[in-house]
Amino acid sequence: MPFRKAGRGSPLKELVRITGMSSSTVHRLAMDLAANGLLERNESGEFGVGMKMWELASRSNPLEEFRRRGLPFLEGVHAAVREHVALSIPDVETNSVLYLERLDRHGTVMNLAEVAGRLDIHTTSSGMAIMAHMPGWVQDRFLAGKLEKTTPATETDAARLRSNLALIRERGYARMVGVLVAENTAYSVPVFGQGHAVIGAISVVVPSVDEDPGLILPVLVAAGRGLSRTMGAEQRPYGSRPWLTQSVQA
Repeated sequence: MPFRKAGRGSPLKELVRITGMSSSTVHRLAMDLAANGLLERNESGEFGVGMKMWELASRSNPLEEFRRRGLPFLEGVHAAVREHVALSIPDVETNSVLYLERLDRHGTVMNLAEVAGRLDIHTTSSGMAIMAHMPGWVQDRFLAGKLEKTTPATETDAARLRSNLALIRERGYARMVGVLVAENTAYSVPVFGQGHAVIGAISVVVPSVDEDPGLILPVLVAAGRGLSRTMGAEQRPYGSRPWLTQSVQA
């Protein structure tokens, strides 16, 4: 069931629309789940996730384990750069990234990534950092699909995207400027798991006027490496690391 964020529930008619079941059936099932603590019903009659459902999901969901292991690394990056930091995972079936955790810097740059929210792979540095390390057939399917141009800065040309993916893979990080929000620059590094398969990304979003790659990249790369080791990845070179000897190129 889809439930809204920020503590708001979903009205019965919305659950009926999305499930395709009759109103009486949805009402009966929702009330049964609420009676057992799996859903909660607020004063307006809207339904949301209950404590027992949250507990079960937290204990059994491998994404929660990844989020838990990743949080100390995000906190380290956040303490160093004092900007928006996020942890995300790929969903190649929908060509999107799902955000598991986010640490904010209040009063600064707008960041469209929300915990439990999704953004298109080609519009985010995290999505591109992940896709750059996917198998070739996954990249081919991604590039063959329809890619929406969300802003004038969104790249949708398959040939240029393929070239970008190759560059990201070679240097070990993704950098995107003004794609989702004109004033933002975003950096991301991939996170690897067992078998050195890419499983997610750590990202930093900063106001472009405050961009400092000399600060951001070493901290971000170190966090990506550390979390990768924690998730069972073997040690391998993390890109060519041109940022150690030269300035970042767009």
